[in-house]
This record gives sequence, structure tokens and C-alpha cells, in this order.
Amino acid sequence: MRQILVVFFLLTCFMIPNSVADTSNQESWEVNLENGYISTKPIFVDDQVIVRTSGFWTGEDRPHVYSFDVQSGIENWRFSNPNSTNHDMSPLLHINAGQGECGTWSDMILVAWTDGRVTALHPDDGSLIWSSITEVVTWGITGAMAQDGENLVVPTRQGLSRFCLSDGTENLRVDLPQLGWRNGVTVTDDSYLLGNEEGVLNIVSKNGTVTNLTLNQGMIRHPPIVTTAGIVSHLQTSSGSAIYLDSELISEEGMSPAIPVRIGSKVYFGTSESVSVWVCEAECVLEGRSEFHTNGEITIQSSGEGSVMWYPRNTQQGGWGYGIPGEEIQLFSSSHDTYATAGMSFGPNGEMAFGNDAGVLMVFSDKGNLESSQQDENHSSSFQAHPAHFLMVGLLLGIAYSIYNSNRDLTNKLGVLLILVVAIFALPSVSEMWSDEVNKLTEGPGDWNDDWPASWKETQVVVFELPDREVAIGGLTGYENVEQLTDAAALELGLTIEKESYSLGTMVVSVDGHELEGWEFTIDGERTPVGISQAEVGEDSVVRWSAA
Repeated sequence: MRQILVVFFLLTCFMIPNSVADTSNQESWEVNLENGYISTKPIFVDDQVIVRTSGFWTGEDRPHVYSFDVQSGIENWRFSNPNSTNHDMSPLLHINAGQGECGTWSDMILVAWTDGRVTALHPDDGSLIWSSITEVVTWGITGAMAQDGENLVVPTRQGLSRFCLSDGTENLRVDLPQLGWRNGVTVTDDSYLLGNEEGVLNIVSKNGTVTNLTLNQGMIRHPPIVTTAGIVSHLQTSSGSAIYLDSELISEEGMSPAIPVRIGSKVYFGTSESVSVWVCEAECVLEGRSEFHTNGEITIQSSGEGSVMWYPRNTQQGGWGYGIPGEEIQLFSSSHDTYATAGMSFGPNGEMAFGNDAGVLMVFSDKGNLESSQQDENHSSSFQAHPAHFLMVGLLLGIAYSIYNSNRDLTNKLGVLLILVVAIFALPSVSEMWSDEVNKLTEGPGDWNDDWPASWKETQVVVFELPDREVAIGGLTGYENVEQLTDAAALELGLTIEKESYSLGTMVVSVDGHELEGWEFTIDGERTPVGISQAEVGEDSVVRWSAA
């Protein structure tokens, strides 16, 4: 009997995997970029996936562009702009090699930055091909660029610039009176279309002549959509959003509109309340609507069975929805779910890449692997049989048998073996629990100043690092998030706070008249990946505002 039990135990031990994280092939991988949001979708170029970061920056930390091997996740190269500050949300643009009247160019990755710079990078190694500069008004470029033959068309903070792809020489500059934000440009046969923060749709001819349509007191934060029915714009307004066909209002929608996309005659929209699809032929007609919260990039997954739309869910629960408006929107969740505005990206061989506001990039080699991961995630809390379970059952049966036969020696040996197996099986859970408890007990860096009044202790404190002085106020209580606490502190100190609403949420753009290069905050000395209205504060938190 002893021999039978030993053989059974050994066979069962061989069934136990060494590590649940080991894989024989890298069908999926992830990387935490750890230095800001991923606010725009990654792009696939040959055997690479390329992604950029954006966010609030402190010290010497600055945004990057990264290239990773699609299959292995190994980093190929990175490029950093030391002069850029924050909100780098202009999508990456891949340009194939070509030639024109102004010269010949190679394959390149075009990157626009908030310091007004445009850089052309070599996709093989990230080396700089050329660099050009545009104007900065608080921020530089935040909207989507577009290719027009041999030229790159760039929507700037207060105008439009056009550059020759071969060497970055500017060959057209148009200044506009209004400011833009995420004001992507659309290229037509004879003109360039771009909106701004005052609800004006500018139509710039290719020789620089400007005409415009004033739509509403709202903000156009996407490349205008050209249809056979007319130009479609989705404006963000103070009470929600509004869809316009040329200058005609056709629908009032929810808050914080997403960046719409067109497939043929269909235009897909999203807001904090719903996603919808409109058919725009002779006119635009609503075809379908479904409840879902999305504020970022809507992306298209094309397949032999048709197209599926993907929508980043910009809530604390996170995830990505997929489906067609009018039907139930399915939800894909990951182990890193949080706020997300960057769209899904799809490679030529079925690969999928996506990132979130926590700066985590995830890549799947095919849809089947994605669905498998989704199933694992959905069932992670349910019991699943493990080979070690069978081993423990066998040990218990062996112990019971030895006790029945009064074999104390065998009982002791099997008992020791059972304890060993239980310890090995439980080790990952114990380690995770230990880590969680250590994190709870470990205090953060804090931000308390011993020169502050003792009465401020155990209360909420706000600090403003102004260019000419630092001011602070404590003794505040009862505020739940950074926005509420900041507003209350500014009121007490007599400071003026100017805020603007963007697709990422509400942001502070000016403190007591100082715009500088933007403003960022920390809570108890630490940065947070969420905006001021979502960032929670405790009853003894210190919120510090400083120039970006």
C-alpha cells in the first residue's frame, strides 16, 4: 500500500505546474510604463507596437514614445522630449515612404508635442529624422495630424501649419483667432477642416484662405467628419453635447463627447450616457443607440464578418466596450481596469493593443487569446480544480488509511508531506496577502511641514506654489475630492482658480492669474493617475499645487 501511495503522490506532483504565470509562448504581455497616462491608442508598425505617454509631470520625468516587439514585449527603443510638459494627446501617425515635389521621405512615425514641436522618428530605432516647431499658447499641439500627399498637416493651438514630409520645412501657415484643444484636422480634396474651443468650424483652403461656420457656444474637439450629407461635428457644451450637420443642430446628447468615427455612410458617436450610430447620406438619421459611458477614442475592428466598434470606458471601473449601437454593448475587462480614454488598436495578424490612464499597455496576439483572457478574468473568483487538490485528497485518504491500520510512522510521514503541499500551494496567496498588508502599514512620503500650525494636524491642507510665493491653508474638513478641497482653499485665500473641461475631465489651467506651463497636484506627496474630480482625499490629506 505504501508503494502505491508513493507512486500516486509522485505522479500527481508532476501534474502541478511550476508557476501559473509561465507560458510556453508569449501570446500576450503587458508593461507598466509608470510615467503617465496612455491617452491615445497604440499603433502597429511591422513587428512593433508603438505607444506614447501623456500626463502630469514632476521633476525631470517627461513623456515618452516607446516601441515594443509585438510577440515578446521586449522594448526596442524609446524617445523622450525633454521640453514637453503635459497633456501630450495628439495621436501617433505612421507615414509610409514616398516622394513628391518637395522631396523623398522614408517610413516615419510623426509625433506632435505640447511644446509645439513635431518630430519625425525612424520606426526601426526611434532616431530623429527631422524636427519642426509651432506656436505654444499655454499648450502646443494636442489634436490629430493628417497626411496630405507629400505634406503633413498639423492643427496647432491657434492655427494650422503644413510641413514637407521629406525634411519638415513649413510651406503653409495660417493663424486663427480662436484657441483649439484636441482640435484634429481633416483633409479634403481642396481644404483642411478644424474646429476650436468657441464652436467655430474653420475651412482652410490649400492656399491659406479661411472661411468658417459658427455652430454654437461649444467646443469642437475632434477632426470634423465629412459625409455626403455635409460636415458633421460633435460639440461639447456646458449642458452636455450637440451634433451638428454643417450649421444645423440635429441632436442634443450627453456630457463629454467621445471622438467620433465614420465607416462609409455611418458615423459613430459616444458620450458619458450612450453610444449611437447615424446614417448620413442625403441627411443624417439615427440608426441605433445603446447605454454606455465612453469619452475617448472610438476605434474600428474590421474582420471578414464585418466591423465591430470598441469604446474605452472612462470610469473608475474601466474596461472597454465593444459592439454596435442598438445592441447590447459587451464589456472586456482586464486585471488593470481603471479610467481609459485611449482606443483599442488592431494589428495586421489579429493582434490587439490597448492602454489605460494608469499607463499600463496590454497586448494580445489574437482575438482568441483575448477571449480566453476575458473568460479567465470573469471566472477568477470561482473555484477551479487544481492538480494539487487531488494530491491533498490523496494524502488525506492515505492518512486515514494509516490511522485505520494504526501505522503511526506512515501517518507522521504523510502528515508532514500534507503540510508541505498545503504550504507550497498556498504560498502565492500568502505572499499576496503579506504584500497587501505591508502596503497598508507602509506610510507614504507625506507632505507635512513642521512650520505649519499644530491646529492643522489631522485636517485637510492645501498648498499653492505660486511663482512669487507659496501660500497654504489648513483646518479644512469634510471635502471628498481634490476639486472640492481646492475650490474651498482658494476661496479662503482669495485666489482665483480657472478650470477647463476636457475629455480627461476637469483641469486647473490658471491659479491667481498664472497659467505658466499648466498646473499639477500631488496628494500627500504622491501623484495620482486620475483627475481632480475623481482624486479622493482623506481627512488629513495635504494637496499641493505646483507648476507643471
